[in-house]
Amino acid sequence: MDQTQSCQQETPQLCSRCQEFYGSPQNHGLCSNCYQDFLKERIAKSAETICFRETSASSSFSPSVSTNSLIDPLVDATNSLTLNNDANPLPIVNNRCKSCNKKVGLTGFDCKCGGSFCGMHRYPEAHACKFDYKTPARAILMKENPVCKGDRLVDRA
Repeated sequence: MDQTQSCQQETPQLCSRCQEFYGSPQNHGLCSNCYQDFLKERIAKSAETICFRETSASSSFSPSVSTNSLIDPLVDATNSLTLNNDANPLPIVNNRCKSCNKKVGLTGFDCKCGGSFCGMHRYPEAHACKFDYKTPARAILMKENPVCKGDRLVDRA
Protein backbone atom coordinates (compact mmCIF):
# COMPACT_ATOMS: atom_id res chain seq x y z
CA MET A 1 0.00 0.00 0.00
CA ASP A 2 2.88 2.36 0.79
CA GLN A 3 4.49 1.71 -2.60
CA THR A 4 1.37 2.70 -4.53
CA GLN A 5 1.00 5.90 -2.52
CA SER A 6 4.64 6.86 -3.11
CA CYS A 7 4.29 6.22 -6.85
CA GLN A 8 1.16 8.35 -6.99
CA GLN A 9 2.87 11.19 -5.14
CA GLU A 10 5.94 11.17 -7.41
CA THR A 11 4.12 11.43 -10.73
CA PRO A 12 5.99 13.92 -12.91
CA GLN A 13 4.21 17.15 -13.76
CA LEU A 14 4.71 19.32 -16.79
CA CYS A 15 6.48 22.65 -16.50
CA SER A 16 4.15 25.38 -15.27
CA ARG A 17 5.46 27.87 -17.88
CA CYS A 18 6.10 26.06 -21.16
CA GLN A 19 4.12 22.82 -20.64
CA GLU A 20 6.62 20.96 -22.85
CA PHE A 21 9.05 19.34 -20.41
CA TYR A 22 8.68 17.94 -16.93
CA GLY A 23 9.32 20.20 -13.97
CA SER A 24 10.69 19.33 -10.57
CA PRO A 25 9.69 20.55 -7.10
CA GLN A 26 13.26 21.79 -6.46
CA ASN A 27 12.89 24.14 -9.44
CA HIS A 28 9.49 25.47 -8.29
CA GLY A 29 7.68 23.22 -10.78
CA LEU A 30 9.71 24.50 -13.77
CA CYS A 31 11.84 22.65 -16.30
CA SER A 32 15.57 23.39 -16.39
CA ASN A 33 15.34 25.94 -19.22
CA CYS A 34 12.47 27.86 -17.65
CA TYR A 35 14.18 27.73 -14.25
CA GLN A 36 17.33 29.33 -15.69
CA ASP A 37 15.20 32.08 -17.21
CA PHE A 38 13.44 32.48 -13.86
CA LEU A 39 16.79 32.89 -12.07
CA LYS A 40 17.96 35.46 -14.62
CA GLU A 41 14.79 37.47 -14.06
CA ARG A 42 15.27 37.34 -10.30
CA ILE A 43 18.88 38.48 -10.65
CA ALA A 44 17.80 41.37 -12.88
CA LYS A 45 15.10 42.38 -10.40
CA SER A 46 17.53 42.21 -7.48
CA ALA A 47 20.05 44.33 -9.43
CA GLU A 48 17.33 46.92 -9.99
CA THR A 49 16.53 46.97 -6.28
CA ILE A 50 20.22 47.34 -5.43
CA CYS A 51 20.51 50.30 -7.81
CA PHE A 52 17.33 51.73 -6.31
CA ARG A 53 18.77 51.32 -2.79
CA GLU A 54 21.96 53.15 -3.74
CA THR A 55 20.05 56.08 -5.24
CA SER A 56 17.58 56.29 -2.37
CA ALA A 57 20.16 55.88 0.40
CA SER A 58 19.68 59.50 1.44
CA SER A 59 15.91 59.12 1.70
CA SER A 60 14.24 57.41 4.64
CA PHE A 61 12.49 54.83 2.43
CA SER A 62 14.26 51.47 2.09
CA PRO A 63 12.65 48.57 0.20
CA SER A 64 12.33 45.31 2.11
CA VAL A 65 14.14 42.14 1.07
CA SER A 66 11.88 39.34 -0.07
CA THR A 67 12.03 36.09 1.83
CA ASN A 68 12.50 34.08 -1.38
CA SER A 69 15.92 35.68 -1.99
CA LEU A 70 16.99 34.66 1.51
CA ILE A 71 15.97 31.06 0.87
CA ASP A 72 17.68 30.61 -2.48
CA PRO A 73 21.50 30.60 -1.99
CA LEU A 74 22.16 30.87 -5.74
CA VAL A 75 20.51 34.27 -5.90
CA ASP A 76 22.45 35.48 -2.84
CA ALA A 77 25.74 34.31 -4.36
CA THR A 78 25.08 36.08 -7.65
CA ASN A 79 24.07 39.24 -5.81
CA SER A 80 27.34 39.25 -3.88
CA LEU A 81 29.28 38.72 -7.11
CA THR A 82 27.60 41.67 -8.77
CA LEU A 83 28.31 43.86 -5.75
CA ASN A 84 32.00 42.87 -5.70
CA ASN A 85 32.41 43.51 -9.43
CA ASP A 86 31.07 47.04 -9.02
CA ALA A 87 33.42 47.73 -6.11
CA ASN A 88 36.60 46.37 -7.79
CA PRO A 89 36.59 46.93 -11.55
CA LEU A 90 39.07 44.91 -13.56
CA PRO A 91 42.15 46.77 -14.78
CA ILE A 92 42.31 47.65 -18.45
CA VAL A 93 45.12 45.80 -20.22
CA ASN A 94 46.99 47.73 -22.90
CA ASN A 95 48.20 45.30 -25.59
CA ARG A 96 50.21 47.78 -27.65
CA CYS A 97 53.92 48.49 -27.89
CA LYS A 98 54.81 51.74 -26.11
CA SER A 99 57.38 52.66 -28.76
CA CYS A 100 55.66 51.96 -32.07
CA ASN A 101 52.03 51.44 -30.91
CA LYS A 102 51.90 48.07 -32.67
CA LYS A 103 49.43 45.49 -31.33
CA VAL A 104 51.36 42.82 -29.44
CA GLY A 105 48.55 40.57 -28.13
CA LEU A 106 49.84 37.68 -26.05
CA THR A 107 53.38 37.90 -27.40
CA GLY A 108 54.18 41.26 -25.78
CA PHE A 109 57.32 41.64 -23.67
CA ASP A 110 56.95 43.36 -20.31
CA CYS A 111 59.79 45.58 -19.19
CA LYS A 112 60.78 46.63 -15.67
CA CYS A 113 59.97 50.21 -16.60
CA GLY A 114 56.31 49.17 -16.74
CA GLY A 115 55.74 49.10 -20.48
CA SER A 116 54.77 46.36 -22.88
CA PHE A 117 56.80 46.11 -26.08
CA CYS A 118 56.88 44.25 -29.39
CA GLY A 119 59.72 41.98 -30.51
CA MET A 120 61.74 44.83 -32.03
CA HIS A 121 61.57 47.06 -28.94
CA ARG A 122 61.85 44.40 -26.23
CA TYR A 123 65.43 45.28 -25.28
CA PRO A 124 66.08 48.29 -23.00
CA GLU A 125 68.37 49.91 -25.58
CA ALA A 126 65.69 49.68 -28.29
CA HIS A 127 63.00 51.56 -26.38
CA ALA A 128 65.16 54.01 -24.39
CA CYS A 129 64.34 52.44 -21.04
CA LYS A 130 64.63 54.76 -18.04
CA PHE A 131 64.87 51.94 -15.49
CA ASP A 132 68.18 51.73 -13.60
CA TYR A 133 69.26 48.07 -13.76
CA LYS A 134 72.60 48.54 -11.98
CA THR A 135 71.38 49.69 -8.56
CA PRO A 136 69.12 46.68 -7.77
CA ALA A 137 71.75 44.30 -9.15
CA ARG A 138 74.44 45.82 -6.92
CA ALA A 139 72.16 45.55 -3.88
CA ILE A 140 71.54 41.86 -4.60
CA LEU A 141 75.27 41.20 -5.01
CA MET A 142 76.11 42.98 -1.75
CA LYS A 143 73.47 40.97 0.10
CA GLU A 144 74.53 37.60 -1.35
CA ASN A 145 78.30 38.24 -1.13
CA PRO A 146 79.20 39.88 2.19
CA VAL A 147 82.76 41.13 2.66
CA CYS A 148 84.97 38.40 4.13
CA LYS A 149 87.92 39.89 6.01
CA GLY A 150 90.40 37.69 7.73
CA ASP A 151 91.83 38.63 11.09
CA ARG A 152 95.31 40.15 10.65
CA LEU A 153 96.52 39.06 14.04
CA VAL A 154 97.16 35.33 13.85
CA ASP A 155 97.86 34.92 17.58
CA ARG A 156 94.42 36.24 18.63
CA ALA A 157 92.21 33.45 19.90
